[in-house]
Amino acid sequence: MNNWFEVDREGLKALQAGKPKTFIINELIQNAWDEDITTCKVKFGFKFDLNIITVAVEDDNPEGFKDITHAYTLFADTYKRRDPTKRGRFNLGEKQVLSICESAIVSTTKGLVTFDEKGRQESKPIRDKGSVIQVEFKGTHKEYKELIEHAKKLLVPEGIEYIVDGDVIPPKTVFKTFEASLDTEILKDGAMVSTSRKTMINLIKSNSINYIYEMGIPVMKTDCSWSIDIQQKIPLAVDRETIRPYYLQDLYAIVLNNTYEEIPKDDISAVWVRSGMKDERCNAGTVNAVMTKRYGEKFCIANPNDKASMDEALSRGYNVIYGSELSKEEWNHLKETVDIQSSTALFGDSNLELAKPVEPNLKQKQVGEYAKKIAKRILDIDITVKYVDNPKASMLACYGGRVLTFNVGKLNNGFFDKPISIRTTDLIIHELGHENGWHVEYDYHQLLTKLGAELTILALNEPEFFEVN
Repeated sequence: MNNWFEVDREGLKALQAGKPKTFIINELIQNAWDEDITTCKVKFGFKFDLNIITVAVEDDNPEGFKDITHAYTLFADTYKRRDPTKRGRFNLGEKQVLSICESAIVSTTKGLVTFDEKGRQESKPIRDKGSVIQVEFKGTHKEYKELIEHAKKLLVPEGIEYIVDGDVIPPKTVFKTFEASLDTEILKDGAMVSTSRKTMINLIKSNSINYIYEMGIPVMKTDCSWSIDIQQKIPLAVDRETIRPYYLQDLYAIVLNNTYEEIPKDDISAVWVRSGMKDERCNAGTVNAVMTKRYGEKFCIANPNDKASMDEALSRGYNVIYGSELSKEEWNHLKETVDIQSSTALFGDSNLELAKPVEPNLKQKQVGEYAKKIAKRILDIDITVKYVDNPKASMLACYGGRVLTFNVGKLNNGFFDKPISIRTTDLIIHELGHENGWHVEYDYHQLLTKLGAELTILALNEPEFFEVN
């Protein structure tokens, strides 16, 4: 019978040309770890004269390969597709490895298969348990060293003794573990389908690069504060190096919900945090905690059309968050989960000139005259003083256009009882400083110090300046 398809080995080899050779380690090791084993040994060699790297992976699975033809048959059906806790699914990885090899040997309880320049030869088994796969491929000495290093950073499953070139690689210490529902892939009714399933997620601290792992096998780098090891199949493309964005967002939200207290402050604006923040799985407590760690206890949304309210918010110790600082999705989720207000909602009533005007009493007039004297003497300007009553406003007073407005509805507790006092002088200096800008501007603070210094000298040289008329 003629097959429908033929596979061009050189064509398959060309598709692997740009990939780091570490995929070879991932494929060979995961095949061993998916089986019923207690020991997995990896041995490396390098032939300097030929620039050939050798890798041998041996396990002690009593059954060996379930089907020896899987060593050379692409996409053959495998029991691993039905089990989300197994890493294999495509029955492609070994063939990708073989395509770049100069030679290879697969020896198991079901038979012995040799791949070399003559092609593929099969013979009777020479092992009564376990399997060994040995491959040889072109590579540099640097790549040889990188492969050894890569093999040692895999996360060893419990119950398996993992030995690399004679060194026993111990399991990594899990920093935190938790259960969550994540999408996975499973064979159902003859097709691989996506389904949500509860699984354990382990976090591992690292002193170098962090990875997302699929049951101990690294899939991709991450900027997460820890390495993430997911204990079931991750939905992956055939290249097994690409995780779908929606899955990453779900994963990061889950990690955020379980670690927001432990996230280093330097990482609070990292891509992974921002990705998780916009996911619906990220709960309100997490969103609030992350925002607090990033922006402090007090924050609000900037309204660029109301600069006075933004300035007042900053002066009250608020972090004012501009629209460009968060993505649309982050803003949407933030507003759905946290009661965050705009600067206008908090301080938009700062324009007291729109408040109800009132006729001042004698002491209130004396405070106003005191403010006019200071403005004329030190700043050489004439100002107008107004009085309004708005007890619901957040502002005690405001200044703009050389108009100083006192909110008598807020200035209670005897503020006007002593027209020339620390309280009245403090507020007048604060407001007149706005002649040179907003609270956060350098020139504003420079004018404050000038007013304070000159008033001090006036008090020493001309004490009569501070007499009430």
